[in-house]
Amino acid sequence: MKASYICPHCKGVINADNNIILSARTKNNNVGLVLLHEEIGNYSSICSDSIKVKKKEIVDFFCPICHESLNVKEDENFAKYLRIDENLEESCIIISREYGDRITFRVDKNKQIDTYGEKLSRFINPEWFLKCID
Repeated sequence: MKASYICPHCKGVINADNNIILSARTKNNNVGLVLLHEEIGNYSSICSDSIKVKKKEIVDFFCPICHESLNVKEDENFAKYLRIDENLEESCIIISREYGDRITFRVDKNKQIDTYGEKLSRFINPEWFLKCID
C-alpha cells in the first residue's frame, strides 16, 4: 500500500496516480485544480488551464471533495493536509502557499518535524507547527 493523502476536514482521500489533487484560487479569483507530486520534496506540479499563477503569488487551497479551506489559520503562508503511510502512521503535511516556494514540513504523531525544501532557513523556530496538528 502506498501513502494516502487525506483532507483534515472530511477525511476524504485527495491523491490519485502519484498526485495530490487540490482546488485552488488566486487573489484575482482564478480557480482551478493543482496537482502536486505526492513524493515529499518533489516540487513538480500541474495546474488546470483555468488557473494562472504568478511566481511569489499566494494561492488559497481547498479540499476538492468538501471544499473546506486547507489554509493554516496559525500562519497565512501555509496550507496543510494529512498523510497516512503504508504502516498506517499519520502525519501532518504543511506546504507553502506561495507559488514557487519549495518548503514542506512533515509533523508526525510524536511531534517530530521533518523539513524539505530550499528556503527553510527563515523558519528557525517552527514550534507553531505543533499547534497545527492538534
